[in-house]
Amino acid sequence: MEHEFWDKSWKSLDPERISSYSAGFDMSEDPIIAYLRKNKAKYVCDAGCGCGLYSLKLAKFGFDVSGFDIAESAVLLTEKLLLQAGYPAKIKRADVLSTGYPSGCFDAVISRDVLDHMPIEKGRKAVKELMRIVKPGGFLILTLDGTDGEYESEPHDINADGDYLFTAGKWQGMVFHPYSASEIDKLANGFKCDILASDGGFTVAVGAG
Repeated sequence: MEHEFWDKSWKSLDPERISSYSAGFDMSEDPIIAYLRKNKAKYVCDAGCGCGLYSLKLAKFGFDVSGFDIAESAVLLTEKLLLQAGYPAKIKRADVLSTGYPSGCFDAVISRDVLDHMPIEKGRKAVKELMRIVKPGGFLILTLDGTDGEYESEPHDINADGDYLFTAGKWQGMVFHPYSASEIDKLANGFKCDILASDGGFTVAVGAG
């Protein structure tokens, strides 16, 4: 199960690795922040918040941030990071397939490197759920990693949908789907989408219109 992999991963993560990652994290404006500002988003959900650095970045740019992660350890890291920086910590444990939020409660949802770590058919269901919680006219922004030498070298099987299922090694139990540009419309599950950036992976805006 994917949630078991992520629970285990966050619990076992070396604090020094998080500190090193945090020190090098770019807090300047990026295509996601620019798109949010251009479209006058205010209430934003960080879906799959991980250690919370992007939640903190959103807060620093003035967005009203809520968020969730499937791993309780990640939720606690994000809460601590936001509170230490003086921001509200509206973070909870939830799944992208069942967020528990009311329909239409956010201007935008951000999900960075989350849906590419689940089978594509679950990713399509996640898009439907994340679009449910944005307001009419709102949008979802996804980032999707590209494959690289490390993904290719770790032991894995590839199923008929193109999902990588890691069978051994440090990523045993992880799922990864390397998206091509032609597959993004399939992931968007009927919603209009635009590619905002492409640099080995993709940053995609999925719109409600």
